[in-house]
Amino acid sequence: MNTSPQPKQETTSERSLLALLTQFIPLSLSDVAMTLGDPLQTSALSRLAFPQETLAGVGVVKGVAVFLESPIIMILHASNALGGQTKSRRALWQFTMIAGLSLSGIFLLLTWEPLYNWLLLDVFSVSSSIAARGRITFLLMFLWPFVIAWRRFFQGLLIRAQKSMAVGWASVARLTWVIVTLVVGVSLRLDGAFLAGITMMGAILIEAVLVTWFCMRLGTISILNQQGYSETKKLPQTLSGVSFYYLPLASTMLLVWGARAVLLSLIARAFDGSLALAVWPAAWGLVLAIANGTRMIQQVVISAYEETSKRTLAAFLIIVGLSFTFIPFWLGYTEQGLFLLRQFLGNNPSLVAASRPVIQILSCLPLLLALQNTFQGLLIHKGKNWLINLATVVAATFTLVVCGSLIFTKHSGATSAAYGMLAGVISEIIVLFFALQRK
Repeated sequence: MNTSPQPKQETTSERSLLALLTQFIPLSLSDVAMTLGDPLQTSALSRLAFPQETLAGVGVVKGVAVFLESPIIMILHASNALGGQTKSRRALWQFTMIAGLSLSGIFLLLTWEPLYNWLLLDVFSVSSSIAARGRITFLLMFLWPFVIAWRRFFQGLLIRAQKSMAVGWASVARLTWVIVTLVVGVSLRLDGAFLAGITMMGAILIEAVLVTWFCMRLGTISILNQQGYSETKKLPQTLSGVSFYYLPLASTMLLVWGARAVLLSLIARAFDGSLALAVWPAAWGLVLAIANGTRMIQQVVISAYEETSKRTLAAFLIIVGLSFTFIPFWLGYTEQGLFLLRQFLGNNPSLVAASRPVIQILSCLPLLLALQNTFQGLLIHKGKNWLINLATVVAATFTLVVCGSLIFTKHSGATSAAYGMLAGVISEIIVLFFALQRK
């Protein structure tokens, strides 16, 4: 009789492909609802007075706002990663409030007219008419960074507590606000810049209030406290510790959105600068609204990687990436897609003609972003945040060099930006892949 000890059986609960998709879909809907606001807003503004100047002005102002928001974009990821430990969660909340209020303070300072004019006229080199159209929107958005930080903290807690559906419902409410406000605004023929400001600020404020309410209503903190996360796990538990942990994530987003702000400055210097500044936010916003449907792959990877086989994860990535990639291909290369694009841009011939090549160039972006976010999620899970930062530096460099080279050789500003963005994303994926090979 064999009495030798038997190997201990490990009981693991592996995530299935269906389980991953079930977690992903409401989160994806949340991101799609968030980014659908831009193309819907573009469609509305193109139907009001001064469409080209308004689209250009709002596009530049939104670029500045998102750059100022960028250091706290990754609060969602940090909240997901740190939310399971009480001390880490409290320290992150302190950090969130300090960072959000500080960035909104900087935003408020930039609303002072001399600083605003210096920023748009000198730094971004836009025309005085475009700067004037964007000023009302800019004034209405000074609380943007604070509200974004607050919202993303509570979204991360809901995801960590596996209450993703609540995040989705809050985004539905946000999208409802956007649709209703834009429909009313267009029917009343409101000023486009004013309409853009109240639409964007109202949307994120409603979503922030709702995710906070869902957190309290669903007992999210109690759920996290009862899930048994070890307080001895090596996670930052003080304000200084969280600040150091978050620094590479913040600098990553600063690089991403800083590069995109510089990109707008390059576009303004193209031979077709005024048109390109209107076309780029419209076409890029449309493709990004579709591609961002894949972005929450990163949150699924962070929370489920240890319980998921590599084969299941690869199948999940391919299904999500290809599903979203079909849409811009259809828009850019079919007659039915062209018809829909015309309706989207208010049947403005110059905007349609200049936007279609941009959408064609960027049609593979959803699949690339799915791959990028998978690799980023794996590195965040392993605590290799600085390698993500390195990849972002490479991506920003390639984006600006390719775009700038094309613009200064007399290519269209919007298509130059599209090629630059594509080059940046591909180079970033390559660096992330090799970063994952490091022990």
